[in-house]
Amino acid sequence: MIRRPGHLADRDVPASGAPDQVPGLDLALAARNVRAAGGSAGRFGASLAAAQRRDAAPEHTVALAGIAAWRAGALAFRDDALARLEVLRADAAGRRAVAAALFLAEDALDEFAQRQRTDRFWWPGRGAARGYVCAVGGFRGLGGAWTAPPDAGRALGDDGVFAIRSGADWWRLDADVWGSRLAVLDGQPRAAAPDPRASIVCLEDSYLAWVHVKDAA
Repeated sequence: MIRRPGHLADRDVPASGAPDQVPGLDLALAARNVRAAGGSAGRFGASLAAAQRRDAAPEHTVALAGIAAWRAGALAFRDDALARLEVLRADAAGRRAVAAALFLAEDALDEFAQRQRTDRFWWPGRGAARGYVCAVGGFRGLGGAWTAPPDAGRALGDDGVFAIRSGADWWRLDADVWGSRLAVLDGQPRAAAPDPRASIVCLEDSYLAWVHVKDAA
């Protein structure tokens, strides 16, 4: 596990990069939009640059930018990116570029696309990570979200949505394999049936909370 907020799938992948300029695409604006959506502008650049190295076709760039935005942790781009992935992976160059944008081996792309239809937390390295997907929160004094260690967490009934208690406050967590977003709730969340696959793990000595998937395969 990691000991600061972040996704295990981001270990050992570039945190920044410089994609090539493309007519009709304002890369600076795109990076700002990714950041505003909760993603990493640096990883967006790294992802798009990796894709461009495998496919220089200008007509694919906008689609690849959408996929790169999702890979950078911007959850709002998830559905659009998955739709673009399905189109591009039918083209040889597009397929190579999508795998590069996601920092996946090309031969893992089909399984990833299939699994993501029903499991938003799946990635090829999840089993090796013992089912842990990401750590969220952290101590506010070091740039994190919380002033007290989290001590409870549960699913809110929607796929990828959880409630986590830190001190007197409850927080909503939205998450998937690449991204996560925390927002304070107005009060205690409604009761909901537990998610049989994904859960929140809190440790007594940590300001982090973990998303864990029971089936780590």
